[in-house]
Amino acid sequence: MSTPKLGLKSDSKGQAAVEALLVLMVLALVIFGGIELSRGVAIRQALDSSAGAAVRALSLDPSQWSYARNLIQEGTNQNVMGTGEATTIQVFDAAGTPRSSAWLSGSPFGTTFILEASAPFQADIPFLSEPIMTIRVQHWGIVERYP
Repeated sequence: MSTPKLGLKSDSKGQAAVEALLVLMVLALVIFGGIELSRGVAIRQALDSSAGAAVRALSLDPSQWSYARNLIQEGTNQNVMGTGEATTIQVFDAAGTPRSSAWLSGSPFGTTFILEASAPFQADIPFLSEPIMTIRVQHWGIVERYP
């Protein structure tokens, strides 16, 4: 006896639909993961370049702390991939000890400092919940202001 061919075709159609769904789920993870990875890299690049400009501004005039903070915030806000989150900056001495903006503005010529800028980032990938992570960059500077 032969089996009806109609039953075999409906089984293969169902199998193809399940396989297509599984492939589409993996493909969605790869595509959206790539988009979020590129967004993170773009935000880090914007943070890095604006922090470099802020270090240069602080090297020339260490009392321009608010200008440096605004420069970093605007640099990350104007990023193509954008971030609406507030950036933070912190200054360290050459030994890595956290210092205040007043310490930097009172520093003499030749003082080395480190400026750390950070911004929160959370990847938005379907089917995955990622914790919020912080993107940090550090730049070295030397006070070039003559007394």
